[in-house]
Amino acid sequence: MAIPAKDILKLEQAMQAGGSSHYLRERYQAGAEHVGVYKVFRIWSDKLKEIETDDGEWRENAVTFLEVNPRYFRSGYDKAQLLRHLKRASLSAKHGRRLRAVLLDAVTRPSGVEFRQYCHLASSLASKDFLADLARFAKSGDPEVRRRAAWMLEHVRLATKPVRKA
Repeated sequence: MAIPAKDILKLEQAMQAGGSSHYLRERYQAGAEHVGVYKVFRIWSDKLKEIETDDGEWRENAVTFLEVNPRYFRSGYDKAQLLRHLKRASLSAKHGRRLRAVLLDAVTRPSGVEFRQYCHLASSLASKDFLADLARFAKSGDPEVRRRAAWMLEHVRLATKPVRKA
């Protein structure tokens, strides 16, 4: 069951409508049920391994979720979990392109707990063009964009640096 981006945005709105009350799984499920994607999110945790192993609808849903970038209480933890599983996956060229765009977008906006996982994924998706884009963002006039770009760039460089044998 593919999740359209508009339904993920509806989920974000439903989650934010509840105010700043504490996160409860029931609230998350109620929000998902409200926008018609309840059964997808109810079994999401059971499908995480499938994101790693199968280039199918669950991986597509994960990429779409990251592209839409919904923000609600604890959404950073949901994104971090997806990013960890996507890093372990053998991604198609199409998903790689889309995720590199997500990574560059993450550099340009404030992030939370998930930013470290964005950096981990970046190390597995590094390309010459991607590194050039990160280097360009590292020279941004915005100090926060510069900082995040430098972190991601350094992470990619350290991950791809050959290990010296003594």
